[in-house]
Amino acid sequence: MSFKDTYRLGVYEKAAPAELSWEERLAAAKEAGFDYIEMSIDETDMRMSRLDWCDEQIYELLETEKRVGIPIETICFSAQRKYPLGSRKWEKEAKELLRKGVLFARKMGIRIIQTQGYDCYYEETSDKTTRERFYRNLEEGTMFAASHGVMLAMETMENDFMNTVEKAMHSVNRVNSPYLQVYPDIGNISNATKDVAGDITTGRGHIAAAHLKETVIGKFREIPYGTGQVDFPGAIAKLYEHGVRRYVAEYWYCGEENWREIARSNREFLDRQFEKARQLLGIPEDISA
Repeated sequence: MSFKDTYRLGVYEKAAPAELSWEERLAAAKEAGFDYIEMSIDETDMRMSRLDWCDEQIYELLETEKRVGIPIETICFSAQRKYPLGSRKWEKEAKELLRKGVLFARKMGIRIIQTQGYDCYYEETSDKTTRERFYRNLEEGTMFAASHGVMLAMETMENDFMNTVEKAMHSVNRVNSPYLQVYPDIGNISNATKDVAGDITTGRGHIAAAHLKETVIGKFREIPYGTGQVDFPGAIAKLYEHGVRRYVAEYWYCGEENWREIARSNREFLDRQFEKARQLLGIPEDISA
């Protein structure tokens, strides 16, 4: 078995044009060499409406996954930016949104929901009250997820409340459930601390997967791979050392006509970063030898 066989690399749904059918989107991800897709449930009505799909719509997508030969395995749940768990104004909606997300994931056979580390976002200001409300509602949501066998995993965000693994671990330790873990975004961490490897280590044993995203100082999105500040080999090596084997290439389609070529190129770029990480770790290329 080769080193490459020991990890799986998915791709973010938004790496392809929004107007694609699911069959086209899945086929494009497979053609680019990715192992699975991470679905986006964001703030838009179009993507949030998926949580209200009937069983027939869900089964149709599951059949499409089987036919194309590539699964949807995780959800990036950024709709929580609109309805954050610490919000005073939207608390009821935030709790219901998470419950619906868990039920949708269960029906889809999705194992992990990447939850958002926002206690509040629009209009409200983070304080002790919003943080306490966030922790309380997160614990309630985690217990609901646990009853359905769905894992919630906190993303490291671009805000001060939860921009590092160390901060995300406050939630994990407080809730203390195997169904709440950490799902760090390496790009966001790189904007929050100079010691990315040390921060990753604070989550040892509790990191379910990782976003591999490029950033530059002060910017968090739409930075092409290889043009930013992220030390991918170093971060991957530390994650791999701590047992992380699931990763997602998080990048965005920005209207490029050659987006399919970009997808293949990004897979190749990240595989080179994994190869450099392997060398840093001193792991043989053929680990079965």
